[in-house]
Amino acid sequence: MDDTGSASLPSSIEDKNAKPVDWARYGLGNSPLHRANGNTSSTNNKFVSGSGVHYAVGGQEVSEINELYTEEQGDRPWWKSNFFISEPVLFGQWDGVFTSCLINIFGVIVFLRSGWIVGQAGVLCAVLIVIATVAVALVSVLSAVGICERCRMESGGVYFLMAHVLGSKFGGALGLLYVFGQAVGCALYVLGFGESMAGLVGLESPWAQRGFASAAVLLLGVINVAGVKWVVKLQFALLIILLLAGLDFAVGSFVHTDIESGFEGWLSPNLARNVYPDYKDNYNWFTVFGVFFPTVTGVMAGINMSGDLRNPSRDIPNGTLAAIATSTFLYLVFVLVLGSTCERQALMSDFMITAKVSAVRVLLLAGLYVSSMSSCLAAMYGTPRVLQSIANENVIPFIQILGRGRGPNKVPVYSMAVVAVTIVTFILVGQINTLAPVVTMPFLLTYAAIDYSYFALAQTFDIQLRREERFRAREFLSPTFASSPSGGGGGYGATESGHSEAIDRFNSDLDKLFPERTHHKKQGLHSSGSPSLVSSPDEHSSVRSEGSGQDGNAGARTVPPKDAHIHSKPNHWYSNLCNRWLSLFGALLKLLIMFLVHWGYAVANILVVFLVCLYVGHANPAVKPGLASEFKLFRWMKNVFLRLMGRRVHEYEQIVVTPMHPGVEVCSAQLNEENEDFASRRRYHQSSTVQGHFVNIDDDE
Repeated sequence: MDDTGSASLPSSIEDKNAKPVDWARYGLGNSPLHRANGNTSSTNNKFVSGSGVHYAVGGQEVSEINELYTEEQGDRPWWKSNFFISEPVLFGQWDGVFTSCLINIFGVIVFLRSGWIVGQAGVLCAVLIVIATVAVALVSVLSAVGICERCRMESGGVYFLMAHVLGSKFGGALGLLYVFGQAVGCALYVLGFGESMAGLVGLESPWAQRGFASAAVLLLGVINVAGVKWVVKLQFALLIILLLAGLDFAVGSFVHTDIESGFEGWLSPNLARNVYPDYKDNYNWFTVFGVFFPTVTGVMAGINMSGDLRNPSRDIPNGTLAAIATSTFLYLVFVLVLGSTCERQALMSDFMITAKVSAVRVLLLAGLYVSSMSSCLAAMYGTPRVLQSIANENVIPFIQILGRGRGPNKVPVYSMAVVAVTIVTFILVGQINTLAPVVTMPFLLTYAAIDYSYFALAQTFDIQLRREERFRAREFLSPTFASSPSGGGGGYGATESGHSEAIDRFNSDLDKLFPERTHHKKQGLHSSGSPSLVSSPDEHSSVRSEGSGQDGNAGARTVPPKDAHIHSKPNHWYSNLCNRWLSLFGALLKLLIMFLVHWGYAVANILVVFLVCLYVGHANPAVKPGLASEFKLFRWMKNVFLRLMGRRVHEYEQIVVTPMHPGVEVCSAQLNEENEDFASRRRYHQSSTVQGHFVNIDDDE
């Protein structure tokens, strides 16, 4: 055949078998449906991806990534769109944690009290107050980060951290106190917004302020019920307004001056005059610190949304630490700008001095109003989810109904209603000056508990590590025997194979019940010179299956080891900052601050936690003990004291001793008769029978 024929033959075959390219499959079709998504099904407008079935266009979810902007990418009008989420939405470190945390800690106190703090404490002490406040909050954040990276993280936020480590009893009591503090803090924030709005429209009545505040709570509650994607969308808008307000303040300090209001600009000698403190009205460093500290009480906002994150162990540390760094920079900018450009008298008397410094006053006022709304929004988002987790754990029986959720993301509607009612109640009966001391105590006690949780978790890991080392040392000191070859001996073939399979099944069951068996056997196999020496007969088949693998089916019977409950510290850029001794110091410091601020409120909060723990222990005694249940604080303190006194601390091994019951006889019997078929089988099959005889041991006659 010539060249032409040879060339045309495969070409004709290729043309016959060729199929038109389905460009719609790749999202390159001409119809709006094809442009919105690929892999379209003509039956129900859904497409299948690697993670499952996703809804198509028209106000429904296009893909898992574009859930936030479904309505913008769909072809239906916005009024026909589905405003509720159709599938669970997960967020990352920037769109979830960073945004929620930053809008919660860059709050109204920065706008209204930064000048007053500089006027009272001076620039140096004000900078020290900012650093101390951030340091106190940062210790708790690092403790929470350490817990997140050393054990699994689920929904529930702060409550899950404490309940997973300290147990459900202490976690439930502290979680309820944290929910109460968040609700009162939200009432404080939104009441400040109500006062600002009432002053803006010229209404000085307290009921007008409470009306604006209650309306704001109702609006934010509706947004939270609509779904998490609307919360995140609104948070994006609020964050942009806050950052624009901060930029307006910084730029305004360079472009103009207002001598009559006390804003004299950078060329004035105010920095030298405002360096040192000048306390008035019986204030001191600690009282001024107490005024500024509520700014960072919402630093756990990113942790509270752990159930809506893609990778909580990674997103929470990166997003929270980035938000703390950004907010610290903004705090210092406000302090240094006000201390360098304004007179001290204006700083102490004019709470709106930041508006005088700003270039465009409208932007800063918008940031002031938004800061109150953003803090309340973040509190109303995270607090009901903490309460929902407490209810789902069934720690307190009568609040179990609060664990119900609506939609794919399990929006806690009932918990949100309880939190909203609590907020409105404190709005109606309280004032800002009355609520401020109440807000600080639950947060300090909760953060102290988080610090102690990480310390106890690290100590428990050391206890388990020492126990494993003793277990491994005792394993190699135990009597060993050589395993017989798989094909050797004159045994009965079917019986030998059945024996091996039975041992494998028995070994797999033990490995499922006790995952540490597999861990010890692996380490023992690597460190042992001869793989034929094992410590017990039932471990022989498991070691053989994990070895070189001569049997092809051995790998199928191998049970993969489960992850330990407490992991060793990973090697991340922030891991070295998570220190157990720093956490212990932070816990003691927070308890000390509680009594310094108000000893009565401190005692009341501790007493409430004790009473709730007592009730939970009585109503639900079968609650989970927690990962750190092996660590006992008072026993550890006793051992430390003995070491300081030069005495040796003896560690006793715990063993189970069965009691001897009177009137019980135990006798053993062999199940298998000795004959030729079972001559090579080892005598494993023994049976013990227990016969009880009723004896009246109290009758001495």
